[in-house]
Amino acid sequence: MERRLQRLSWLEFQRLVPNEIDTVILPVGTVEAHGSACLGVDNFIPETIADGIAEEINALIAPTVNYGITRSLYRYPGGSTITPDTFKLYVAEILASLADHRFRNVILLNGHGGNNATLKAAALEWHHQYPGNIAVIHWWELCADVTKEVYGHAGGHAGTDETAMVIAIDPALADKDSFSPDLAYAFKPGADVYPVPGTILLGEESVGLPDFDVDKARGYREKVCAKVAEFVADVIERWRQSGLA
Repeated sequence: MERRLQRLSWLEFQRLVPNEIDTVILPVGTVEAHGSACLGVDNFIPETIADGIAEEINALIAPTVNYGITRSLYRYPGGSTITPDTFKLYVAEILASLADHRFRNVILLNGHGGNNATLKAAALEWHHQYPGNIAVIHWWELCADVTKEVYGHAGGHAGTDETAMVIAIDPALADKDSFSPDLAYAFKPGADVYPVPGTILLGEESVGLPDFDVDKARGYREKVCAKVAEFVADVIERWRQSGLA
């Protein structure tokens, strides 16, 4: 069946929600530089995960929030940013709409680290205001063990994990020929630098650089989706067992 909310008519929506489907996934990202990968990495990844888990958790997928809080990479060409207060209010009003339309469970599927704190605050406020349930998923953190299992090391911004996810969607979304290790910057303790001097951001020098093996990336995507689906299904089941969903 069709899982993308905006492709349904209001009549189909009325029939499905909440009698047959009471869970919605809201992908959230931003537009910013990602090494030699596309500017929309942080949007495409939560979208592909949503596509990969919606059937298993019986959810609809709301349209993506494509613009988020870009900080240290804002000055690189093509990036955009929203102030935290504006972003929080915008997301909060989307969440309010989802509650008004009787979704019981909301899964905020985040693709961008700069959004983390603001999404957490918006979710907590929603939790206090509405009787539904909400979870914020930062996929790269939840799936860090999957990255290590498949690639043998942690990922990074525009690194192994993010690059794998976008080339699993379409290899053209990351240009191997344009890649250079010089695009990478490993964070140093004791320094805050704006703009950060690299668009591939690592926690350790040369650890987590992109891997352009498409078959390996597709296997990784499957494992990521399975991990996220298993986690979300368990959380929803626990809500239901407690009489909250």
